[in-house]
Amino acid sequence: MTKTVFTLVTDEQYLFRAKKTIIDLRSTGQWTGDIVLILLNIPNINKTFVDFYNLTIKRFPEIEQKYELVKVLQNNSFSDTIDRREITKINQWEKLHVFDTYFLRWERVVFLDAGLRVLDNVHNSILCLDWKNKFLAPSDGGNFVIPNPDKLFGSQITQTKPNLIYQLQLETNVHTILTEQYFLNCIWLYDTNLLNTISKDTLLRGILEYPICKTNEMALMNIYIHFKHKLWTPFPVKTLHHKILFDWCESNNPNSSTWRDYCFLKYPCTITFDDT
Repeated sequence: MTKTVFTLVTDEQYLFRAKKTIIDLRSTGQWTGDIVLILLNIPNINKTFVDFYNLTIKRFPEIEQKYELVKVLQNNSFSDTIDRREITKINQWEKLHVFDTYFLRWERVVFLDAGLRVLDNVHNSILCLDWKNKFLAPSDGGNFVIPNPDKLFGSQITQTKPNLIYQLQLETNVHTILTEQYFLNCIWLYDTNLLNTISKDTLLRGILEYPICKTNEMALMNIYIHFKHKLWTPFPVKTLHHKILFDWCESNNPNSSTWRDYCFLKYPCTITFDDT
């Protein structure tokens, strides 16, 4: 039996969302194995919740590079920012702890964003994927064969630093990097053998080496995992049981659908308990 762990990262603001995902994972997801909950600046968590859902609580030292980056960007900020998250949502960088050597005690790591809804048995969905020596995550462009022109990597990094973009193109040998697809990182899984290639220490250094990431850790993860090391395998659209593996929201689907058609959704809009 493969040693697998599911893990989430949360601060106090997102704790209620993390709890919802954990409840889904244990109930609808039917996962009885290990769950590691990485806590950020939360002094205490309800012990009954931890014991009832059989969680392992893990804490890491805060990532200091995120504060150094903010200092750099405050003097030279992105004029083409998405929503200033490079300044206002810096706890997103803490997701990089999921690449810590702590996770070498498992063979396969599955990360879920706090609040992500688990809508099907994980053994029939994400755990069916071929994962050996791979990093798997959904494409933000939808259909991988026909890329969405509005979802290309140029939207993830600032265009105000052309010298750094040119340097990145040379380092990755991907001269079309701005027009390439990229992965979402609200859900992913990887073989821990890859930690020899994509170590947390390397990613942490990258925070200051590439101060061009408009989507913080997501853009940086793509730089290293996808473009530098060519490790990303996109999620299939559907599972072997014909359910859609993941989407941001049902409204993305050009065909009529509800939450029942999906294994995972980030922001479902069809779950309602109203008697109407």
